[in-house]
Amino acid sequence: MRIGLLRELGHVPWNERILYSDVGIQAIIEAGAISFLSVFLVRLGASSWLVGLYQALPALVMTVVSLPMGAFVQRQRSLVAVSNWGRFLFRLGLGSFVFLPFLPKDLAAYVLVGVYSLLFIPGSASNVAFITILGQVAPADRRPRMLSMRLAINGLCAAGVGLLAGQWLSGTSYPFNYQMLFLSAFLAGMASIFVLGQLRLPQNRVESTARKSPGAGATAHRSGSWRGMWSLMAERHVFRNYCLAALLFRLSMAMPQALYTIYRVRVMGASDWWIGVLLTTERVLSVLVYLALGRLLSRSRVRRWLWVTCIGVALYPLTMGLARTPEMLLIPAICGGIFGSGMNIFITNTLFQVSPEDGRPPFVAADATLANITSFVGPILGTALASAMGIAPALLVIAGFRVLGGLSFWRLKVGRET
Repeated sequence: MRIGLLRELGHVPWNERILYSDVGIQAIIEAGAISFLSVFLVRLGASSWLVGLYQALPALVMTVVSLPMGAFVQRQRSLVAVSNWGRFLFRLGLGSFVFLPFLPKDLAAYVLVGVYSLLFIPGSASNVAFITILGQVAPADRRPRMLSMRLAINGLCAAGVGLLAGQWLSGTSYPFNYQMLFLSAFLAGMASIFVLGQLRLPQNRVESTARKSPGAGATAHRSGSWRGMWSLMAERHVFRNYCLAALLFRLSMAMPQALYTIYRVRVMGASDWWIGVLLTTERVLSVLVYLALGRLLSRSRVRRWLWVTCIGVALYPLTMGLARTPEMLLIPAICGGIFGSGMNIFITNTLFQVSPEDGRPPFVAADATLANITSFVGPILGTALASAMGIAPALLVIAGFRVLGGLSFWRLKVGRET
């Protein structure tokens, strides 16, 4: 696996190398502090509805700010600077969680949810800018391979970090174990800012495009409002179809998010160490799949069928709902590692296909807004469903809904090469 990665990295442009380095550092943050943040919240004694709020409230914040941030990013000269400032504020807030154990447990849980949600205001600007950067770095025919390589590197690094983080949390006394995890996220965030700053992109690409193209400028002006977002979908039917299919599918993806941690910790009684093993298993498998897809996606006939992986991810909540012991949770981890990889590439690459090269930030912002609507509504619906019928039956129902969401991409002809 390592030889394959080194061979792939041997002859790639400078900007792609920077993105590969950056995603490796990001894995330290994602597989460490962010992956175990919900576990930390449960350890603080947070109620089920507060865990659901933790999943949903950041999405509500991003729903409100994504459209204005899309217009803001469209006007900026440097996408890298916008992304890095957003990263700095987000990582600074994450590092501040070092002080949470000094607060009373009940108060600490609420502070965590509130502060974490507010961090998504700068995080939204960073996200729109960075996705636009991804669209600029590689040409369309190379882009799926670049995306798969980034995700493979992320999965490889995250697998090791997740395993070490789980062992660290289990073998070190509380609260020092979580405090060091949050501190590591801040330090890694500073390193990622430095690395991303090495990108070589035209400083005024977005701004100059808006000046040269009246349509792009109008798009930038309209994108800061809901009316502008509807206009974007009305004018481009391929983007509208993508939004409709993605809205349904993402809702099915968001519904069980708050249930996973509760099911692992409270129902299955999984330890931090075992949760780390599950995350590591999923990430190692995702690396293998990403590397395989990196080669296969050079063939158009393979890309045409990538949407099928959106149906495959239904196996994750299905097999988790059928699990009866902590050891059986390995099955959904395996399913997630196999099918989640293709799904991630499909969603991201399809967004680039249905949005124009010039003036992409408004489309990214519109997509982010709809995605975060589902991220806000989904966990609330999921926890309500679990309260009505129990967590395990709810996961089985959600699996069926996820199949319908995956089929919507096929029905609306989304993600076709044409």
